[in-house]
Amino acid sequence: MSTKKIYEIRPEGPSFFFRFLEFLTKKNSWDLEFQHQPGLTPEVHHDAAGIAVDLSLSQSLLEGIAVQPTLVRNLQSLDSFFQDDGAWLPRILYYEALRLVLIEKARDLDIRQPAFVVARAEKMRIVASLLAEMGFSNIYLVSADADDLDQQQEFLSRRQLGIRFHKVPAEELTLQVVSAAIIINAEDLYNDEALLSDLSYFNYMKGNGYVLDLHWEAEKNLLLEEAHSAELKTLSPVLILGHLVNLWLQRLNLPTQIKVEEIEESWILFLKENSSSV
Repeated sequence: MSTKKIYEIRPEGPSFFFRFLEFLTKKNSWDLEFQHQPGLTPEVHHDAAGIAVDLSLSQSLLEGIAVQPTLVRNLQSLDSFFQDDGAWLPRILYYEALRLVLIEKARDLDIRQPAFVVARAEKMRIVASLLAEMGFSNIYLVSADADDLDQQQEFLSRRQLGIRFHKVPAEELTLQVVSAAIIINAEDLYNDEALLSDLSYFNYMKGNGYVLDLHWEAEKNLLLEEAHSAELKTLSPVLILGHLVNLWLQRLNLPTQIKVEEIEESWILFLKENSSSV
């Protein structure tokens, strides 16, 4: 079997996920090769088995792609390219990984109640759209970036008819008088103590609601610790990471799947070995 090459296109350097996937490859002796590039060039498609893409590049890359899968076109977002019937098509595996976690781990999620999304740009669109597709009709969008918040609410409202997307400036979070079934956070709370403090009030949460943090770059998760203390149900970012890894393995046609427990064990080991760079 020939070695399959995976590229990542990301201006800032290799992402946590890309480095973690490479770590797993060495640990499990998969026949994969990894290469990072700051930008997408035509040569990449010649020998790649899969291409990871930073979400922030979505708009610039999609402008030149005529054929877009429905999900990619609707969300104007992508995180990868894979070949289908000889053609390179953009995909959003992040969306599918999140969907699988909610289906498997939050079966009793009450879609009649509101949902909160704390994120920006493409991640806000992905998370909020998934919640809308799951049946939530009241979704609160939380961000400290007022301009981006306006843009995302307008974008989502145009594409999800009948869904109410409420704008919530981050400083007004604790003023919300609702009982949300779930809050999903995609912001780095280690660098935003004020937002962490406001989120941790949980006055906007239903008593048996879910808290999901998507930030997987650290073993200690401050938001989930606060949620556990408040007796809320918590969902670890490792669950998303595990599904994302397995979705990549499927797309690369590797005959293997990794259990969540094994992913978590490898994730902790990876964090310890790379504590200065994650």
